Amino acid sequence: MIPYVLHVALLISVCLCFYKLLLKKETFYRLNRFVLISILALSFIAPLVPVPQQWTFGRNTDVIITSTPLVKSNLPIADGSKTETAKQTLQQPENIQPATTDVTSANAVFSWSQVFAVALFLYWIGVLIFSVNFLLQLIVLLHRAFTKPLMKDGRFRIIELEGDKAPCSFANYIFINPSKYDWDTYNQILLHEKTHIQQGHTFDIVLAELLVVFQWFNPFAWIYRKELEDNLEFLTDNFMLEKYEVEKESYQLSLLKVSVPHFSLGLTTNYNQSTLQKRIVMMNAKKSNLNTMWKYFFILPVIGSLMCALNDTVVYGQTKNKNTNENTSQEKKDKPE
Repeated sequence: MIPYVLHVALLISVCLCFYKLLLKKETFYRLNRFVLISILALSFIAPLVPVPQQWTFGRNTDVIITSTPLVKSNLPIADGSKTETAKQTLQQPENIQPATTDVTSANAVFSWSQVFAVALFLYWIGVLIFSVNFLLQLIVLLHRAFTKPLMKDGRFRIIELEGDKAPCSFANYIFINPSKYDWDTYNQILLHEKTHIQQGHTFDIVLAELLVVFQWFNPFAWIYRKELEDNLEFLTDNFMLEKYEVEKESYQLSLLKVSVPHFSLGLTTNYNQSTLQKRIVMMNAKKSNLNTMWKYFFILPVIGSLMCALNDTVVYGQTKNKNTNENTSQEKKDKPE
C-alpha cells in the first residue's frame, strides 16, 4: 500500500487531468462545480475503501476476512512415550545452521526508513506552515470585518475599504472601496459578490484552501484551486448575464475598470480573481450541447480503475463448522488410560 497522502495526491492529479482535458471548456458551470467538489471528496475517501480481490489487477492480498470464526482442529493426542520423544527432539535440534544476516539489506532498509522519517517530518512542517497562513488570512478578514466601516444590506455586510484593493467577498461580508467606482460599476460589483454569497462559494474556496494545506507538495493541488476559482467566476458571470439580464458589454467594461494588480486574499472570492481574458472568452463562448454530457460519466470509471490498482485488497473466505461434540468424543478415545 502506498502512503495515504501520496494516494490522495495521485487521485487528485489524475482526476484533475481528466477535468482539464474533457470538461473545463464546457459551459455547464454548475455541473463542473459539482464535479470538482466530488473529485476532492472521492480523492480523500476512495483510498480508505478495500477492494475485493477479484476486482484487483493481479496484486497480492493485504487483508483477509473470514465469514465464520476459526474452530479448534481435530488432532489426536499422542501417548506419553511419543510425547517424551518429541520433547527430546525439540530440545536437541540437529543440523541447525546459525542464521546469517544480510548487512547490505539491513542497511538499505535502515536508510529507507530514515528517508521516510525525514520526508514525513518535512511534510508535517509544510502542513504547519500553510495552516498558519490559512489562519492568518482568516484573522485579517475578521479584523477588517470588525474594524472597518460597516453597512448592512439585508443578510449582506458591506465593509468599506481604503486604497487600491480589489473587491472580494467572504461568507456574508463584501469588501470594497466605494470611492473608486461610478454608481453603475459599484452596483454591478455588489450584485456579483452577492451572487457569490448566495450560492455559497465561500465553502468551495475554503475546501480548496484546506486541500492546499494538506497537499502543499502536490502541484496539482494548486492547479485544482485555480480551476475551482475560475469555474466559480464563470458560474457567477453567467448568472449575472442571465438572471439579472446585465448588458454583456457594460459588464465586461466594469471588469476592465476593476482589473487592478492588488489582488485580495486567497481565502476570498474576488471580483477579478480569474484571468480577465478567460472570463471574457467564456462569456462569449457558445453554449455546450447536451449531447456532450456523456463526458461526465467517465469520471467514475477513472476513479474505479485507480481504486482497483492501488487500494488494499480483501478476500472473503468461509470455513466449515465442526461438530464440537464429535471432537470431544474423539479426544476421549485417543486419550491414553
